[in-house]
Parts: sequence; C-alpha cells; structure tokens
Amino acid sequence: MREEHLWSVARYMPTSLGELDSLGLSGSEIRFHGKTLIRLVEKAQALPESALPAPLQNLIDMPGYRKAFKDIKALVQEVSTEKGVSAELLASRRQINQLLNWHWQLKTQAGEPELISGWRGELMAERLKRLLNDYPR
Repeated sequence: MREEHLWSVARYMPTSLGELDSLGLSGSEIRFHGKTLIRLVEKAQALPESALPAPLQNLIDMPGYRKAFKDIKALVQEVSTEKGVSAELLASRRQINQLLNWHWQLKTQAGEPELISGWRGELMAERLKRLLNDYPR
C-alpha cells in the first residue's frame, strides 16, 4: 500500500469500501487490504478517549512562537553586529526552531541545541537562555 493512502485512511477514517475508493486507493489495494483497513478503522473508533495518544504539538502552534522567533532573530543580529560575524552563519531558521523545540520540550534531542553549544554558545548562550525565560514552558 502507498504511504499517502494510509495517511488518508488515518485522517478520514472511512467506513466502507466505497469511501476507500473515493480516497484514491487503487482497486488492488482495496481488494487486498480494504476489509482489513475498515476493521482497523472500526477498532480505532471504538477506543475510549483515554486510550488515545495525546495530540502532537507543532512548534508554530505554540503561543508566543512568532514573537520568540523574532526576538531570537533580533538577538542574533545584535550579536552579529557586536562580534562581526554574519547573522546567517550564527543562526539559521532550522537552528532557531531547534532551540525553541528544545525549550518547549516538543521533540526529544540528544544534547543541547546548536545555538547554545559550541562556538555559538560561547557567543550567545547566556543571552538566549535569559530571553527564553520570557517564554514559559
């Protein structure tokens, strides 16, 4: 089965073979796996709310994400000017998001984020940690 079809089944929870067809599953996928998929959907719908996993939190849905991102970007620009290092080299969007994911404990990470470790950490770790105190976990 194609992965995107499994995602569609999980998202829309179809209850009939016809609904599987409308989701775009191929005839052979429906023939070989349709009844099993419908049974799995029924089983999932019968689960009590307490048995369901907690919804995943996305970084961009966190309250204060945009402001925190802008504040970190401003701090990076300030450090860039002070130290004569390019802001792009100091902190990429990925690195800022990695720091915020770590701070809000949204994803497990091995070690500290790049912005507060190594040479970047020497330049701005303390200031970043003080800034992050304004954004509770």
